[in-house]
Amino acid sequence: MKRIALATTVWLSLLVSAVVLAQDAGTPMGGTKQRVSAGKDEEQVLAAIRGRLEANAKRDFAAWARFVSDDMIAPLGATKQGWLKEHGSWPSEAKYWYGPLEDVRVHIFGDTAVVAYHSKQFNEMGGQTTYSHKWQIETHMRRGQNWVLVGGADGLIPLEPVAAKVDPRIYDAYVGQYEWAPTLISTITREGDRLMEQFNGPEKSELLPENETIFFVKGEAASGDSSRLIFVKDATGRVTHYIYRELGGMDRVVKKIK
Repeated sequence: MKRIALATTVWLSLLVSAVVLAQDAGTPMGGTKQRVSAGKDEEQVLAAIRGRLEANAKRDFAAWARFVSDDMIAPLGATKQGWLKEHGSWPSEAKYWYGPLEDVRVHIFGDTAVVAYHSKQFNEMGGQTTYSHKWQIETHMRRGQNWVLVGGADGLIPLEPVAAKVDPRIYDAYVGQYEWAPTLISTITREGDRLMEQFNGPEKSELLPENETIFFVKGEAASGDSSRLIFVKDATGRVTHYIYRELGGMDRVVKKIK
């Protein structure tokens, strides 16, 4: 659901003048696959990020530390010293690495660089390899001839559900208009075997079933909008409203008005 001003990644749109980098998926932190023209500073910042992540994958903590400022700050009180202590305590068979960086964006403000990207972060331990997918926002500063990380935060990109097979005839009960506000109406329609949602503009989004009452929009998880639309019926079986549920947020009740 591409909802007006509701996506959790609005902050990403503030990172203008983007430089996009896609890397070879064959190996962690592989060679460049596609590159848009970038200035010297952008190239140096990206080289510093690659160097830090490659050092992390090799458990070369001395090399990793050279890319990180001693006064680096991160959420929940994380520090450079705390990171080194935690990762240094892991057993040697524990492996942790980043996959290819995607949608890399760099903006330079003098001696400060703001970088956004997302990547799968892999962990191999006990014969199992798992991963989480996260957005990363990093701030780097030029210290002498080098760029070092001075601040960072990440945001989880939830796994997208698999669309369930349901009888499309159930969609008929969901058709109608739902009021977010008097001037913002969600219109639900059935188009053959598809359930669609449209707000005030011409754009429509297909609602895919997670089950017979819970729906999602394909591809929105990658943008950080892990929302669900949950239709609710009364005792007679009539749909009275839907619940808009977003990861980390409170439920919003959206009343059916027509």
